[in-house]
Amino acid sequence: FQTDTDVVVLTTGVLVLITMLPMIPQSGKQYLHDFFGIFGRLSAWCLQNSGHVAEIYLVHLHASVYALFHRLYGMYPCNFVSFLRSHYSMKENLETFEEVVKPMMEHVRIHPELVTGSKDHELDPRR
Repeated sequence: FQTDTDVVVLTTGVLVLITMLPMIPQSGKQYLHDFFGIFGRLSAWCLQNSGHVAEIYLVHLHASVYALFHRLYGMYPCNFVSFLRSHYSMKENLETFEEVVKPMMEHVRIHPELVTGSKDHELDPRR
C-alpha cells in the first residue's frame, strides 16, 4: 500500500483490508495510523493519477477507498476524524480533501462516539 502504484493491486489490497479490519479490531489498533496513512495516500492517488489509469480501474479504486472511509469511520470515528483534521489541514492536502474526501463526508451522519466517546475509549480492549 505504501509504495505500490498498480491500481489493481491497490484496489485488491484495500478490499482485503476492509474485510479483515472487523475481524482484528484490537490487533489492528497498533496499525491504526498505518491504515489512516493508506487512506490518505490512496485518496491523493485517486486525484493525482486520474489521467494515467483506465477509467474503470479508477472507479473501482475510488469505490474501495470510499468503503475504507466508511470502515475506518465506523470502527474508529474519534481517531479517524482526528487524523482527517490533522492531515487535511495541511495546505498540500487541501485539494485532495475538497475533491475526494469532503464528498465522502457529505454522505455520512455524525457518529455518536464523536459526542460520547474519546480516542482512548475507542481503543480500549473492553469496548
